[in-house]
Amino acid sequence: MKLTKWKVAFFLLLFSIIAVIGLLAMLIFLPSDVEKPVVAEVEGETAFHVTSSKAELNQLVNYFLAEEAANAPIDYDVYIGDDVELYGSFPVFGTDIDYYMTFEPEALEDGNIVLRQNGLRVGLLDIPASYVLKTADSAYAFPEWVHVVPNEERIYLSLAEMRLDNGMRVKAESFNLEKDDIQFAVLLPEKAAE
Repeated sequence: MKLTKWKVAFFLLLFSIIAVIGLLAMLIFLPSDVEKPVVAEVEGETAFHVTSSKAELNQLVNYFLAEEAANAPIDYDVYIGDDVELYGSFPVFGTDIDYYMTFEPEALEDGNIVLRQNGLRVGLLDIPASYVLKTADSAYAFPEWVHVVPNEERIYLSLAEMRLDNGMRVKAESFNLEKDDIQFAVLLPEKAAE
């Protein structure tokens, strides 16, 4: 049997293709020498630290108010300047009286925020701040993590009780409005950190 040049060239080409495919398959299926990095263990809770300005925080507060109080019969507004300012109205003798309250905020060690009432304007009436807070607490639809304590003339923002839709939590680290130093830690859910 006589092999022609074309037959020899064909078989050489065929064996070359099979050898290249075999070599590629072997290289693909051999284990890689690249090691996957090990995620370092972090002590305590896993957190992302967020710094905000008053302007950014005002936008966030207004967004939450629009979401939380969308179905509330009474509106109130919050503005964050050098103090936290609360604008609203309450019924007295069948008419609504506008009021304006200012609060001095403080980040507590547990990551929550306390708002201490330090100013009140209610038309020309002399009404105790505790009455305004009590009326506001009963009339407004505050989120469940906002605790109004009229006798202490304070509002506690229990950020530990505030849950975001994805299970993350927020913790206040610094809340100095005069220096525009507002810092939070966003904590991952415990399942995600494992």
